[in-house]
Amino acid sequence: MDAAEIIAQKGIKIVHDGGALNPYGLYMATKALLESKGLGDVKVAWVDGDNVTAEVQAAQKAGTAELFPHLDVDGQDLSALENRVVSVNAYIGAKGIVAALSAGAQLVICGRCCDASPVIGLASWLPHSGHLTECGPYTTGGNFCGFKYIPNLVRVGYPIAEVYDNGSSVITMHPGSNGAVTVDTVKAQLVYEIQGPYYLNPDVVAHREDIRIEHNATNRARVTGVKGSPPPPTTKLAVCSFGGYQAEMSTFAVGLDIKEKVELQRKQIVDYLDQSRFSTIAIDANGSVPEDPMSQKETTVMIRHFVQAPTKEAIGQFREAFMFCAMQGYGGFHPNMGLRTLAQKPYIWYFPARYQQSALKVRAHFEGQPPIEVEPVLKTALFAGQTSYEPTDPADLQSFGPTRRAPLHMINPLLPVRSEVEWDWLRTFLSTLSFTKLLGDDYRPEYWVERFELPHLHAVHFVTYDILQEGGSSSSIIDGFARSFGEFVPARQVDIPVRFLGRPWV
Repeated sequence: MDAAEIIAQKGIKIVHDGGALNPYGLYMATKALLESKGLGDVKVAWVDGDNVTAEVQAAQKAGTAELFPHLDVDGQDLSALENRVVSVNAYIGAKGIVAALSAGAQLVICGRCCDASPVIGLASWLPHSGHLTECGPYTTGGNFCGFKYIPNLVRVGYPIAEVYDNGSSVITMHPGSNGAVTVDTVKAQLVYEIQGPYYLNPDVVAHREDIRIEHNATNRARVTGVKGSPPPPTTKLAVCSFGGYQAEMSTFAVGLDIKEKVELQRKQIVDYLDQSRFSTIAIDANGSVPEDPMSQKETTVMIRHFVQAPTKEAIGQFREAFMFCAMQGYGGFHPNMGLRTLAQKPYIWYFPARYQQSALKVRAHFEGQPPIEVEPVLKTALFAGQTSYEPTDPADLQSFGPTRRAPLHMINPLLPVRSEVEWDWLRTFLSTLSFTKLLGDDYRPEYWVERFELPHLHAVHFVTYDILQEGGSSSSIIDGFARSFGEFVPARQVDIPVRFLGRPWV
């Protein structure tokens, strides 16, 4: 029996935010699949209203694009965008989902709704309330810095949220699933991709300052302490425009004199290019060589070449540069043998803006029936901004005794610590200044850093604006999601009190 038959047989409610730019198309494909299995009676709905591309394109032509201000940067708005707009989608909330479920839908397909909206919609329909985390296996061991302490991370299970009408929840997983649900896996997901202590959503603002996560049983963690307030009158607007073309290529340097080899490679490629034709030229080494390496693989460093340009022809010159320079490179020069990455491909320029919730026209649809009009959120409140602050009542770092230089993760594989005394040290040590120093050579003066604490989780959280440049879809850095900074920072060496080193954490 496959999943479709189980869903139909047990009446399981499914809400899916994978409709992307075409929720109706996914609806049609889903209906066709169900009918092919003799399950045509399963009631499927789709929710739209997020796509406001035509409205924004019209505003650009009319010269009124200033109606869509930048999400994060005061004084910027969409009128400054010169690129051709490809798609514009507003992040919609849970009300369309609730309308579809209330009308009898068993499967609901959404376009651009917020990550938490499917859970909020299901919980509201039951009717319960709750604001839970998302990203699937990230809660059961995926993207988790303590991954090596989880026995089996192959085919990891998905989390289950048991939502209660007091706003609390228990995060668990199917018995027999691989991975694990622990206090720390839930903590790690909780602080992933949040803007600050206030988690903005079209339906509610979740206040996380007093959140608590406690062990409930094996593979069960209880989440309490989340409070809510009315959402802002605006929602996030994802404006995707045509940015131009990009290409990349990797070459490799081996052995000694890596710095000089990288510099020679950069000089040769850049000298061949007409730099005025490119908007981005980034040539960077990734990796390092250990002392007395035991294999060639150990001593191989990747040199990543990444370019962006307004025209295909410029990208063609980038390809020519490699052909021209291939025989004059440093000793041991060798490229990635797959040259397909040199082919030009279009890329998207992302502009996050704000859109009035009152202007949304969300509808829930069933085939052959009039659409269900969903009224906008009625109660809203202006958002005053995230709270950012330095350590309050800081401890005297000298009072923790002798220190030893060690990677920050040695206090704990996780930045959230376990004891009050460790927490006192961590929150005092991790000021904004010390954090920017931990970023080392990756720090840029133009970065804007916000800091806040989650005291009941023993966690200090930093948001670093501009670290992804203009956004993941057009960034020149190799990690377009910036997830790996969470692994890089704990690897930095700092002066840690000796009394904290070597403590077991499991």
